Amino acid sequence: MGHVEPDGAASAETVEELAVWGLWKRLIRFFPTWSLLPSGFWTPGAWSYVGIDFVSGFRRNRSTRQTFELLDGVDEETFDALSALANLNARRQDQMLRAVIIGYLTIPFSIIALLAQVAGDDLMAFVNAHRTLTMQFVAFCSFGVLAFFCSHWRSRQLVGVLDMIRIERGQKPFTALELRED
Repeated sequence: MGHVEPDGAASAETVEELAVWGLWKRLIRFFPTWSLLPSGFWTPGAWSYVGIDFVSGFRRNRSTRQTFELLDGVDEETFDALSALANLNARRQDQMLRAVIIGYLTIPFSIIALLAQVAGDDLMAFVNAHRTLTMQFVAFCSFGVLAFFCSHWRSRQLVGVLDMIRIERGQKPFTALELRED
């Protein structure tokens, strides 16, 4: 992939590859991480998180409608490549979220819990003497994990929308790459 012909022109594979990456770049703009928390209060998908049907509201979300419009007319092969890319992204997001949870929460708070058991009075004296630093540390750990969680959620949401498109198109489900789990 990515070969250049002797005359300097891009090979057909490169053009196809660019089409998938171009679609990917346009697609991810519909799922900004920063908007996840506010959209939890007003999107149809968020309001449908009651009861058994979690997909009807999801189908009415703006990002879902935009994705359907973007991919209208995209051939099955390109769609499969885009879907595989979204699934790869979601798996990598999952790996990163796990690492962040361990690095930002599990390890620091385990150390703090151990220190509280071993030297509780000294730990409390430190916290009382350095309240601002302590609050900054807790905020950093908490908001760092929250940011990665929101990014992970969006990556899974994008995969869900692509699954919905596949279902509505009646396309054969999933390539081997998409089915692979960690």
